[in-house]
Amino acid sequence: MGKINETIWDIEPHTEAKHTILRKYLDAWIPIISQWAPQFNIIDGFAGPGEYKGKQEGSPIIVIKSIIGHRVKIKSKVKLLFIENDPERFEFLKSKLNNIPLPPNVEYGCECNDFVVVMNGHLDNIANSHTKLAPTFVFIDPFGFKDIPFSLISKIMNNDSCEVLITFMYEEVNRFVDDPRLENTYNQLYGTEEWKNARGLNDPKERFEVLHNAYMKQLRTIAKYVRSFKMKNKSNKYDYFLFFATKNQLGMERMKEAMWKVDPKGAYEFSDATHNPFQTQLFEQTPNYAQLKKILVSKFKGKKVSGEDLKEFVIAETIFTANHYKTTILKPMEEKKEIRVLSKNPKRRFGTYPDDVEIEFF
Repeated sequence: MGKINETIWDIEPHTEAKHTILRKYLDAWIPIISQWAPQFNIIDGFAGPGEYKGKQEGSPIIVIKSIIGHRVKIKSKVKLLFIENDPERFEFLKSKLNNIPLPPNVEYGCECNDFVVVMNGHLDNIANSHTKLAPTFVFIDPFGFKDIPFSLISKIMNNDSCEVLITFMYEEVNRFVDDPRLENTYNQLYGTEEWKNARGLNDPKERFEVLHNAYMKQLRTIAKYVRSFKMKNKSNKYDYFLFFATKNQLGMERMKEAMWKVDPKGAYEFSDATHNPFQTQLFEQTPNYAQLKKILVSKFKGKKVSGEDLKEFVIAETIFTANHYKTTILKPMEEKKEIRVLSKNPKRRFGTYPDDVEIEFF
C-alpha cells in the first residue's frame, strides 16, 4: 500500500478487512467502557477523507456509526478527534461529518495537521493541567512509517486506560532497512536499535522475524497485552501489520475475537491474493481445539492453576480467546477425569470454570 495522491481512492480488500476488525472491536469495546467511564475518547490519527470511490465508509464514519448506531444506548460523554494533514481530504471529511446528526453526549473535532503535532499538543495540555486523560482508543493508520515515533506511542500508553491500534508498514520498513540515511527514522520508529539486526539478512523469514519481533518487544515494554495481525498484498507477501496494545485483559480478549472474525483459522492474517468475497464456504472454519488442548496440557500437566490464571494465560500467551477453552476443552477433560476442579462454592455447576476455582491437570 504505497503513497496515494488522490483525495479519495478505491478501497482494497485488506483495508476492508482492517475496517472489519476496527468495527468489530469498537462494537464490543464501546458498551464495556461506557458502563464505568463517564467519558471516553476515540482518536483517528490519520483519518483520511472518510469515504472511498465506491462509497465505502472510511474509518471516521465507522467510528461514529459504532457509537450512534449501537443497539445499547451509550450514556457516557464521547469525544472524537479526527486528524488529517491533507487539506483536500480534510475538507472532504468535514463535509461528510457535517451530514451526520449526533446525540448531545457525542461531539467531534477535526484538525488539519500532523498526527505527531496534534497528539503531543493534547497530551502536553493534559499533563500541564494536572488532569487525567479519559479512557482513550487511538487508531494510528499512516501510509508510511515516518510519522509514528515510538516515543509518542509510549506517551499515549503512559496514560491509564489507553489503547492503540497501529498500522505498521512492514513492506516499506523492510525495503529501506539497509539505507543508512534512514537510520535515525528507524530509531525513532522503533525506539530501539534492535531493528539493525535485520540489516544484511538475505532470508526474508529472518528479516520478517527481526523487524516484526523488535517492534512487538517494544510494545510489550509499555503494554501488558500485545497482538499483531498480518495483512498480505495481491502477491501474497507481507504488506503491513496491525499491532494492538492494551493494559486491559478484556480489551485484549475483545480484539482477539474481532481478529478471529476476519481469520477464522486463527493464523491472524488476511491476504488479498486468496480473498474471494463471492466464494461459498463449503464448511465453517473452526479453531484448532486439539492444538489448544495440547498447549494447556503441556503448560499445566501435574500442576494446579486457578481459573483466573488459566484465563490470563490463554488470553495473553496463546492465539485463542476465553470462548475457546471452557466448554470445548475443559468440560470434556473433566468428563474424562483428565482434570479435577476444586471449588469452595458447593453450588458450582459442572462444566463451569469461574475465576475462583482451582484446576488440577493430570
